[in-house]
Order: sequence, then structure tokens, then C-alpha cells
Amino acid sequence: MPFGLKNAGAIYQRLVNKMFRNQVGTTMEVYVDDMLVKSRRKDDHLGDLKQAFDVMRAYGMKLNPSKCTFGVCGGKFLGYMVSERGIEANPRR
Repeated sequence: MPFGLKNAGAIYQRLVNKMFRNQVGTTMEVYVDDMLVKSRRKDDHLGDLKQAFDVMRAYGMKLNPSKCTFGVCGGKFLGYMVSERGIEANPRR
């Protein structure tokens, strides 16, 4: 979908919210094209990733491998630092 259209971002957001409705808030957070798969326990993470990949595959969604990061305990998401401790302001901002 071309993002030059006036409502493209909102339409895409509704689509990904619908796609991941069973995961958002529990094992995933999604904001437009930024996705975060999160797990309470390390042992659950592969299963949570599989669920996300299964949904993406069902909808024909593709990922850019150079923009993906796997197996980390924390990192930057939407300008915030996300870790086992929770969400914190990014100290570099």
C-alpha cells in the first residue's frame, strides 16, 4: 500500500491490529511497521515468535531481515528503551 495516500497509515494500522488481535497486548506490540514480540519466559519465546510468523505468513507479509533483531533481552522500540525492567525513556534523546 503506498504510504503517500492520506489515510494509508491508519488503514495499515487497522490491518495489523486485526491480524495480530490475539497477540497484541500479551505477546506482541505493533505500531504501523514496528513490531515487538515479547515473552514472559525465555522458554516461551520461540513459540511466541512462531505464532507471529504464522500470522504474517497467512497474510503474505514479508519482513526485511536487515531490520530484524532476534533473541535480545531489550532494545529500542518507538524511541523508548524496552527491557526486562519495563519501558524507560531513551537516555540518548
